[in-house]
Amino acid sequence: MTSSIPRMSRRDFLRAMAVSGSGLAFSGALGPGIMSVLAQGTVNPAVDLTLYTSGWPMDLPLADPQPGTFAAGYAKAWQAWLDMNPGVKVEQIEFNPWDAAGLRTAIAGGTAPFTYPIGVMGSWNVAGIQAAFATGAFADITEAFNKYNILDMLDSRVAASTARWKTGDRVFGIPYEVVSSQGYFYNRSHLEEIGIDRIPMTWTWQDMREWALKLTTPDRKGLAMAAYALNWILPSYGVGFDGLVSRYPVPGRSFNWRWDFTTFADDMVEGVDLWRGMYFEDQSVFSDPNYWDFSQNGPLAAAFYDGRVSMTPGISLFFSDMAHKMNITVAEADQMMSFVRAPLGPQGYTPEGPITPSAWAFSPDLNAEQLDKAVSLFSHMLLGDGFIQTMREIYDVTGDLGAVVGAIRWPYANRYSDIIPGIDGSLKEAAGVNYSESLDVIFNQPAHPEVGAYIPAEVNSGPGDTPWYDKITRWAFTRDAVDVKSESAEMESILNQQAVTFPSTVDENAFAEGINRYYTDVAALLQQVAPQFYAERFQPFYDLRIKPNFG
Repeated sequence: MTSSIPRMSRRDFLRAMAVSGSGLAFSGALGPGIMSVLAQGTVNPAVDLTLYTSGWPMDLPLADPQPGTFAAGYAKAWQAWLDMNPGVKVEQIEFNPWDAAGLRTAIAGGTAPFTYPIGVMGSWNVAGIQAAFATGAFADITEAFNKYNILDMLDSRVAASTARWKTGDRVFGIPYEVVSSQGYFYNRSHLEEIGIDRIPMTWTWQDMREWALKLTTPDRKGLAMAAYALNWILPSYGVGFDGLVSRYPVPGRSFNWRWDFTTFADDMVEGVDLWRGMYFEDQSVFSDPNYWDFSQNGPLAAAFYDGRVSMTPGISLFFSDMAHKMNITVAEADQMMSFVRAPLGPQGYTPEGPITPSAWAFSPDLNAEQLDKAVSLFSHMLLGDGFIQTMREIYDVTGDLGAVVGAIRWPYANRYSDIIPGIDGSLKEAAGVNYSESLDVIFNQPAHPEVGAYIPAEVNSGPGDTPWYDKITRWAFTRDAVDVKSESAEMESILNQQAVTFPSTVDENAFAEGINRYYTDVAALLQQVAPQFYAERFQPFYDLRIKPNFG
């Protein structure tokens, strides 16, 4: 089915970017259907073109890498592709693709690298990503995607999760990594000290508070947490800037969404009090209003490495990076730590789904020939023949499946997350039973409907989330007394006053049709996985705020 999303012209996109200054804030036989041009040994006609990369994951290879390393395999795979594509040059430029403002400027000015993470321009959510494509921020790569049979290179779960890299029959990105729902790494020996072998996936925020306090000693905190702690806790009550029971649709009234932070204000008070109890009363949390980075390179993870905290926030793909940081093997890391999804709210709800493919987009300034080569190189190195060659170099020299797992942030987006052609053994087993079993449970949770996949893309962005983050950061860290109810009402009023000033580009009927399908699917999911939340929060909110507008 062809997408109905209106696509701006390149000139309109550049003009909009310039005027606004802001924007929409990722040798073995191959299976049937993925026998690529490279695998067949066909040399393509010579060309004269240059692609510009900003580095990872498309770094230029090292000149003299050590055998048996990722760098050595990568260099061989890169050269194999160049040999099959004579005349293509790749040059590295100094550019930070994770800086939204800088990337926006580069796209508008035609100086962006050939590929960059989709989420940066799309605010890391489906609605923003779909809107970014509609405004021309990403090239349409459908032809090259089909030419190189990329769909068949993907893990089946990734191939089925298309909202962040495809709309209708048009493709605008290539999945590269598999990102779990947000969760926590925990030190297994620390947990054993308080009689817990494994944190269950059904744990709640109250469980976290109790266990964090028990884990706290004079030399360590039970938990490390980023500055936006309340943006993890409150959404489990269904409340947030885009919370299921705090944001609601109003079609045909300028911007199509409004906010309600008063109906369940008591829940907001409870969630804020829980966090403030942990932080100020229990003193069981290592946190700070400046700690926004919960990545494997941030201060929270560093405290975990040093044993100064027992639990730290993260996503699954940090696992191998964390092992490297601690100078231990993947197998040793699996014995030392495990991973669990974020806690449930008091009614059994979590907004966290199972997986999110992290996809990369391609510059809309590439001509047809450049785009073809860019997609070919990217898919070769990260998903297909080049990936296999890179991993074989590691295994052939080291004989260590753990080294292969450690090199790829396992599990991967491609179809080789367990068995790689020409390599004996299971990557899942090499990753370790604690880690892999946890991911099995997380990845097999039912997928949450994402509203951006149901409704046409809104080209005009509405009110920003600054009022929300200002409030939750203040509530989390100020020692002064906070009046959550009155401040919530104030925030609600500010956002709703702003909303009426934004025009909508979305057809009212198309919006309503998509919204009805979205809430039908949401209701079905909640009755399955969170029946108490469905009955006590979602259904009352639906009857109050949504049903009057949609019947």
